[in-house]
Amino acid sequence: MNILVVEDEAAILKNIVIALEEQGWNVRTASTTPSLSSIIESKGYYPHVIVLDRILAGEDSSTLVQKIKETYVDTRILILSAIDTGAEKAKLLDLGADDYLAKPYSTTELIARVKALGRRSTLVHSQQELRIGNVAVNLSDRTVQIEAKHVGFSQKELQLLILFANNPGKIFPREVLLEQVWKSAKESESKVVEATMNNLRRKLEANTSNVVIRNMRNVGYWLET
Repeated sequence: MNILVVEDEAAILKNIVIALEEQGWNVRTASTTPSLSSIIESKGYYPHVIVLDRILAGEDSSTLVQKIKETYVDTRILILSAIDTGAEKAKLLDLGADDYLAKPYSTTELIARVKALGRRSTLVHSQQELRIGNVAVNLSDRTVQIEAKHVGFSQKELQLLILFANNPGKIFPREVLLEQVWKSAKESESKVVEATMNNLRRKLEANTSNVVIRNMRNVGYWLET
């Protein structure tokens, strides 16, 4: 299941991402309303559930709920908010949100809410498989087949493959991959990206995949078929 988490507090975001990834879900993040708008407008990524913080860097994210629903008709939205009033919940649900969780909340309840929303998303049932070229990724059990042959990938390799497959042709700078996949901004860890990318590319080539990951020095990586 693809989950988009939109939260501006780094520590909270990290904890949410860890909890969701432990469920085996593919998690992508955004921390501002402009970055969320950019993802929506790209139309190259389709989340099953969006976990959306009510206030992002002082901006009201509820203004984007209707836009999210227009773009992602079958995506479910879970609002996280410190405002715990009936009027506030009614307002967000009227705008198009599917659920509302007041802060503070337990990780157990957050996971339960996301699971429940995932069951209601028709995307979960219609997009169990992500296919790009002759590579098929089963999003349910997170296995990969190339020309009907099962190929093993590490967790990070698989996360990279899913990210590129959801965004064919899009260039990802190394620092963006660090943030999206490793949840880190440390330049000292950039060699980890390089090593993992090399392993991913080697496995694709060794198994006669027609999916190619290109890169340009000081620019980034992108996927071609």
